[in-house]
Amino acid sequence: MAKLLHFEFHKLIRQKSFYICLAVAVAMLVVSTYTTYLMSKDVMDTAEMGIDAMNVMIGSASGGVLSMVIGVFIPLFACEDYVSGTIRNIVTRGYSRLGIFSAKLIAVMLATAVMTIACMAAGYLIGLIFSGPGVESFDANTVKILLCQLAVMLAEGALFYAISTVLQKTGGSIAVCLVLPMVLTIVLTLADTALAEKDISLSAYWLERISGTLSSFDVKSADMKKALLTALGYFVVTSAGSFLAVMKREY
Repeated sequence: MAKLLHFEFHKLIRQKSFYICLAVAVAMLVVSTYTTYLMSKDVMDTAEMGIDAMNVMIGSASGGVLSMVIGVFIPLFACEDYVSGTIRNIVTRGYSRLGIFSAKLIAVMLATAVMTIACMAAGYLIGLIFSGPGVESFDANTVKILLCQLAVMLAEGALFYAISTVLQKTGGSIAVCLVLPMVLTIVLTLADTALAEKDISLSAYWLERISGTLSSFDVKSADMKKALLTALGYFVVTSAGSFLAVMKREY
């Protein structure tokens, strides 16, 4: 397992797409913040635009851009060994399929965590440049919200990894990872409308929706617990399901 982890981490560090995707995510944050500034500068004061350091940071992991970038990077990274045929050499060396799957998953989770934390830090700096620190304080509640956002992004990363592992085709995996969140959001919203039940909301358990609820400073403790439990559920189900789907596949 140690050798597999070393192989995956070494590959991750040398992966150009990781740095390109991270740069794109940060660049999109800059563009989004600057666009908000240009559209609002003539009608309101900078302090009222919501582009201060704290607000940009709290929204950096829940605007959809980071999800899209991760949805591109993970298939590029996870499918590389399958497309190149390297996976056959790894299997023939006697490494277990569970070990191979787990090592890749750990590397993907590390990459997702680094991207998420880097975007949060970049969001704070971008907001600081445009509008200052803001009125919200960086307290324990803020840390809890950020940790919940990180957990949700890790769960989404696990979902994208599951898709990539099952499909094992870079192009198809990227397409599914980009389209699936939008399609599920629409389908679940329509399902909620059809059910017309105030106490039942299927879309409330979709990661994109949960991520949106964590984009403000007045998140309730119950919503944080729900986010963590849902993220854990997605992680366990997608990881276990994808491994069971490929554990006996021939390479």
